[in-house]
Amino acid sequence: MKSLKNIPVTLVSIFLLFNALDATANSQGFEAIQGQIAALQNRVDELEEKKVPSKSSNLTLYGSFRPALTYSHFGNGKTSTDVTDFYSRIGFKGEKVHSSNLTAFYQGEWDVDIEADSDFGDARLGFVGLKGYFGKIAIGKQYSPHYNTIAFVTDIFNNRASPFAYDEAGPARTNQLITYSYAANNLKFEAGIQANGHEEYSAGGDNTNSNNKAHIDASSLGIGYNGSSYYFGASFLNQKINDSEEKDFVSFAASWNVKEKLYLGITYRDVEHVLSGNHYKQSSLDIASAYSFSKSYKLKMSYFDWNGNGLGRSYNGYNVTFERHFNSYIYIFTEWLTRDIENQSRKNQLSVGIRYDFEASL
Repeated sequence: MKSLKNIPVTLVSIFLLFNALDATANSQGFEAIQGQIAALQNRVDELEEKKVPSKSSNLTLYGSFRPALTYSHFGNGKTSTDVTDFYSRIGFKGEKVHSSNLTAFYQGEWDVDIEADSDFGDARLGFVGLKGYFGKIAIGKQYSPHYNTIAFVTDIFNNRASPFAYDEAGPARTNQLITYSYAANNLKFEAGIQANGHEEYSAGGDNTNSNNKAHIDASSLGIGYNGSSYYFGASFLNQKINDSEEKDFVSFAASWNVKEKLYLGITYRDVEHVLSGNHYKQSSLDIASAYSFSKSYKLKMSYFDWNGNGLGRSYNGYNVTFERHFNSYIYIFTEWLTRDIENQSRKNQLSVGIRYDFEASL
């Protein structure tokens, strides 16, 4: 840039020099020329220093449609066949660069209820935030730090209940959540608090999902480390359901890209559930794997175990999914899901479906 910047100065200098030689040959003329050149050089330097950072924005429309035909066998002689939906959704997201140190971002996402009348269902996501050298801050309905640190490593299936043991106690997307995240090199840190108001008292918001905790209803911390082919994460989550019920989650996760074609992931959670003075030790375990035979064929499998410890149901089971990818945005899948529920009959489900993903920048 230095040599290019001096080209116009040099050309102007030559032009002024020849004009001056034509007009006068005395030393005073040369001194005037030198002064003009110096002033011009200073002006170019000022313009170089006052570069204004470019401002840009983007908006992306995206979605994923996942209808399936599901046959269910409930183990008690009862069966059913139904068109189901594996969490089809449509949404938009974008950001606006304000300066080199501040960018605003936003996202909204809604269910598409293909299993019913295909109308727009509940909002899945809805938040806005700021990011910069300080990290990211966001407010609204979004994925919790607990999910982002722990569950994502085993949430690799099309089914809406994936990960299958984690899903029993959640959380995934969380209403009325404030989050902060920061990433440096391979390390990420996330924190969040949920404040959903009070059942009887409100600041003017929707009290539909409120409990009788007037201030903080849940808080979570998570930390994760990404290596070249592996990931480790740990998280703590506290949920205050009401005055007589509270949950503490201590959770760990790991994943390993064993080879280019083989992936392994595990999520484990220890849950301390306090209800009316009684303590229940609960736990969830999800183990997931994926193997790519080629760009077109992929096999996924999982084993899961949820221990409710007498409070709600306990179950274990497995999932086998085979996918045929036609390209990066459309594939068909076949899924077999088995649950052995304690004191109940085994439940089996066979699903055959289509998944179509799309994304367009506007």
